[in-house]
Amino acid sequence: MKVLKRSGEDYLEAIYNLSKQGGGVKSVDVAMSLNVTKPSTHRAIENLVKNGLALKESYGQVSLTCEGEKLAKEVLKKHKAVTMLLTKILGVSEEIAEIDACKIEHELSEETTKKLYEFLAIE
Repeated sequence: MKVLKRSGEDYLEAIYNLSKQGGGVKSVDVAMSLNVTKPSTHRAIENLVKNGLALKESYGQVSLTCEGEKLAKEVLKKHKAVTMLLTKILGVSEEIAEIDACKIEHELSEETTKKLYEFLAIE
């Protein structure tokens, strides 16, 4: 599986989440979702396309490839696990847990991720 920088994972996660809301996903939707500029979003999506993780029609919709969707699901799984740990185990508020999970999910090692899933009984 490809390894992306934090921002690339954020874009994958945003595209995946937006696609689950129904309808097509456009670059402007992704930019609004992440609160970033359209040019930044364009560059990030082009990078995802170059890495075989996304597809983009000219002036059209953005979608994830099978590999991109698989990676997005893994990032989302980590995000949910970290959020669960912070809220259910540590008692952190939902709002703060979401913010912190976005930061933590990208930095977890494979070993720590595996142990976190075991601890929370997540497969």
